[in-house]
Amino acid sequence: MNQRKRHTVGVVIAAMNSAEFLDQALGSLATQTRPADQIVVVDDCSDDDTEKLALRWATVLPVTVIRTPQRLGIWGGRRTGIAALTTDLVAQLDADDMVLPHHLEILSDAYAERPGLISPRPLSWTGSGPASPATYTKDRFPLPGDQLAQLLVTNYVLVGALYSRDLYHRIGGYRQIALGEDWDLWVRLVAGGAPITKVPDPSYLYRVRPGSYSTRFDRNTAQTEVLSKFLESCADPNYRRVAKLAIIQRLGTGYDGADSDPDLGRIVRTADRIEVYDRDDRRLLAMHGREIEYVYDETLRRDTSSLRDILGDGR
Repeated sequence: MNQRKRHTVGVVIAAMNSAEFLDQALGSLATQTRPADQIVVVDDCSDDDTEKLALRWATVLPVTVIRTPQRLGIWGGRRTGIAALTTDLVAQLDADDMVLPHHLEILSDAYAERPGLISPRPLSWTGSGPASPATYTKDRFPLPGDQLAQLLVTNYVLVGALYSRDLYHRIGGYRQIALGEDWDLWVRLVAGGAPITKVPDPSYLYRVRPGSYSTRFDRNTAQTEVLSKFLESCADPNYRRVAKLAIIQRLGTGYDGADSDPDLGRIVRTADRIEVYDRDDRRLLAMHGREIEYVYDETLRRDTSSLRDILGDGR
């Protein structure tokens, strides 16, 4: 009887001033029913005891600790950690999050069944009290249809995903992005041939707290960087159209592109409305301000729901 190959799994944790939470993250890896083969903690030039705490775990976990000489940010920390891995697969864990004991097992099993980009399902937690089920509407994605097109509009893959290290390197790995470095990677992995699978059971405990890095930006505007970078290397007219519609869905009447676009067609705008029509004069999108009124394909309507909504952080 043929047995499936047992892929080795490496976990990368990018940590900056994470002493308050890091023991919990690494402790959750110590309880895995399918242990990690390699763990790399990248201390991104922390001012606290992050490096010291990570090194203590080397007696019970296969941990390597790398301290960066200067602060790189999330994308640079993840890129540094993955460069140190030798495993078949990469699994990500944020330094302030945790995973349930079956996390690596169910992600690895899902990859063995259908190699690609494996997204866990989350529970959200504020750091006290019980964790909350992931009832946000974005969790319904991917819908039947084109996974890449939907991913360009809505990032529905969770941070703690698992994927092939070989494919990661082939598509160029993490690159500098102000906000959305994971989404940028997911898009390129899927464009590179990785299908998305979401495991059925929650296994990733996502800590929701105010004052996070992403609250420093106008998220709608910052996220257009990911889509603009995608457009720089995309020649497919269908995906170019979807990416540009995704940009407009984020900016609404703040979109300042030309009134005639080679990928979209005609753009009609007033002070408080914007509408997009293709070359056959079919309406593709209608918005009032930043509110979406109509999209020609409902699977391409941006979903702004977030695990952060439980704290009222907004969109």
